[in-house]
Amino acid sequence: MAQRLPWRFVAEWTSEGEMVLREVKRIYAAGATRYQEYMIAELAGIGKALVLDGKVQSSILDEHWYHEALVHPILLAHQCPRKVLVIGGGEGATVREVLRHSCVEHVTMVDIDEELVELAKKHLAEWHQGAFSSDKLELVIGDGRRYVENCHRKYDAIILDLVDPMEGGPAARLYTLEFYRAVKGCLRPGGAVVTQATSPTLSPRVYAVIRNTLAKVFTIVRPYVSYVRSYNGLWGFVAASDTVDPAKLSAKEVDELIAARIRGQLRFYDGETHEWMFRLPLPVRQVLSETRDYATDEKPVYVPV
Repeated sequence: MAQRLPWRFVAEWTSEGEMVLREVKRIYAAGATRYQEYMIAELAGIGKALVLDGKVQSSILDEHWYHEALVHPILLAHQCPRKVLVIGGGEGATVREVLRHSCVEHVTMVDIDEELVELAKKHLAEWHQGAFSSDKLELVIGDGRRYVENCHRKYDAIILDLVDPMEGGPAARLYTLEFYRAVKGCLRPGGAVVTQATSPTLSPRVYAVIRNTLAKVFTIVRPYVSYVRSYNGLWGFVAASDTVDPAKLSAKEVDELIAARIRGQLRFYDGETHEWMFRLPLPVRQVLSETRDYATDEKPVYVPV
């Protein structure tokens, strides 16, 4: 006898012809902002989650596998990051992790979607954990690209916590050569940038193009990965700088830096994990070596679905 299926699902396309279905247990909020459709819901298998335009952005199960991987390698590799810019990151979890660093004196967070930020403040307290109330945080509601193109302040580190580059979406222009040049102009000497870079297994060409585009602007470019079950596999990041190289940090050095500079207990990232993240699997290295394309405003890159 066939099992009766639940009547409410989140159906997320992961690649052409392939999707993941997750039962919706409870809905906390759902609707549409000016920029994107949203749902905050309890989903089977991954718990409370933020879903934007049909894609799971983060879940209570493993958001720390993403946010700790995004933030800590680049900040620990920097000698002492005092001023940090976060583009995106509406849930507040990226700022939460930045504020763990004792060196950090000021964080600017720029997000285009004010409605989503307000929803996160109300419904995603487990994510931001009060970060929005920090005296060190300056929250700017606005276009991230416009902000860096008109930036009058220099930063030690810039963290790009963006949604994927989808055709017609709000973030496609935040993965191009022109944007990365503007980002570099906002960095202090010795500064560094890191971006989320989609999945090296589900959208390997996009991952490689993002790496290649950053390599047109910076001399040191380090792709790395984490595993995020909520994203259905490996997830990619790229760190870039002219001086800062997180891949050179040993496990021992990372653990010592964590003890000296990070407040509170991390749940995912440590020295051994750091070394693993920068050791890319052979198929990922092959795609990176074979792909020559890079993204521009005239020829942006998009995830396939």
